[in-house]
Amino acid sequence: MKMVKSLLLGSAAGVVAVAGAQAADLPVKAKAVEYVKICSLYGAGFYYIPGTDICMKVGGYIRFQENFANGGASTSNGPTEGTGGRNTRTDSQDWIMRTRAVATFDTRQQTQYGVLRTYLLMGFQQDSTSAPTTAPAVYITRGFIQIAGFTFGKATSYFDFFPRAAIAYNAGTIFSADTGDSGQMLAAYTAQFGGGVSASIAAENSQRKGTLGLTAGFTTPFAAPTAFSNLGEAGTVGTVTGNPDIVANLRWDGAWGAFQLAGALHDASGGYYGGGGTGTENLGHPSNKWGYAISPGLRINAPMIGPGDYFVINYAYTVGAPQLAASGNSNFKLITNGGSVGFGLLADGVFGGASSAAANASNVELQTAWSTAVAYEHFWTPALQTSLYGSYLKTSWSGTANNILCTGSATTPATVGCDPSFSMWNIGSRTQWNVVKGLYVGLDVVYSKLKTSTVPGGTVTTVAAAGAVPASTYNVSDQSAWNFAFRVHRDIVP
Repeated sequence: MKMVKSLLLGSAAGVVAVAGAQAADLPVKAKAVEYVKICSLYGAGFYYIPGTDICMKVGGYIRFQENFANGGASTSNGPTEGTGGRNTRTDSQDWIMRTRAVATFDTRQQTQYGVLRTYLLMGFQQDSTSAPTTAPAVYITRGFIQIAGFTFGKATSYFDFFPRAAIAYNAGTIFSADTGDSGQMLAAYTAQFGGGVSASIAAENSQRKGTLGLTAGFTTPFAAPTAFSNLGEAGTVGTVTGNPDIVANLRWDGAWGAFQLAGALHDASGGYYGGGGTGTENLGHPSNKWGYAISPGLRINAPMIGPGDYFVINYAYTVGAPQLAASGNSNFKLITNGGSVGFGLLADGVFGGASSAAANASNVELQTAWSTAVAYEHFWTPALQTSLYGSYLKTSWSGTANNILCTGSATTPATVGCDPSFSMWNIGSRTQWNVVKGLYVGLDVVYSKLKTSTVPGGTVTTVAAAGAVPASTYNVSDQSAWNFAFRVHRDIVP
């Protein structure tokens, strides 16, 4: 009897244990899974951020580029920069490689005030001219908020029109206004009138080329300089940077193309008299001086020639604002071929005088610069496209400005043979093969021709600071250079 009882109790305990184990294995009610939902309101690639009504698109690209030039290569501005001509066995920039990786985040949300948009672009790039162990430069070049027609943050200038980056890999060689990769700090308002017509007004971070202050006795950049490298520093001396550029445009966009008329007011005021423009407050300063710029641009789509074909032209006339005619280019050009150099100074303006009380004290004299850029893009097939582009830049100064630049004094006549004005033109072509969607390879070739500024005697003497070329006397003459760019680019798209 005892044995039977023990067996019954043991069996009951086993059943209870098994039942308990099975109960533990039963699934509990899970929380509902929030699946990613496609957002079709703003085009392909957007999805709803789970738990919100915000649509987001994540994108970006990875790019490799090589540049070669016979006058000193640059992955940004071609062979026309101040480091051009560094052609020695131990220090050369004829060949440059660049790697860049970018990520973008675009969000949209419907509100009672219209669409609320935020946009962020961040990435890194590294050039072969940096030490191999140097960490790549990380940057954020776009970051803005848009709502109800307002834009706040870092975006593209409302003065820009010509699509340099879409036309050429050597985009910086094209003379036109273009904020480019760096972006522009701004606060703007855009009004839409219907039919593709809009008008914008913006306060933008000042695009300065510097206002140069010179005095008699101070080394002037064009009076037979003995330190040619001073030209690279001249355009940043005695600069006032407080006031933003006031930019406005009127646009018309349609299936036929686009038209824009843009204008800008630009503060070109100088610093203090004396010491090359960096004197002290007690020496006084020239009166405030504002420059201006105006730029019409036209794009005409040409599907009758080829699907995607278009023609674009842009003109800019500036007084005291050369950056808006030649965006991205540095204060001077320098190309060395053999035993000669060519150069040209870009600056908002110049002024002279040791103090406000000096007899030769002058107000700011503004530089005049104008440019024209033109391009045509043709699609041979959906996978093969070619652009043909060219641009021209010309600068000039008043007679008073010539005196200041050539002698350091507004009242001392410029020396014979001294002319700070210069001009430059270029023509190029880029062919691109779209291998698959989002991946392309291409080659860009551009030829540049510089009509140089001149100095008395027709020669300049360089020092080691000007680059790796030896200290010597070089003839001043017109220059030309070729630049080649090869690119492999992969867009990261949803």
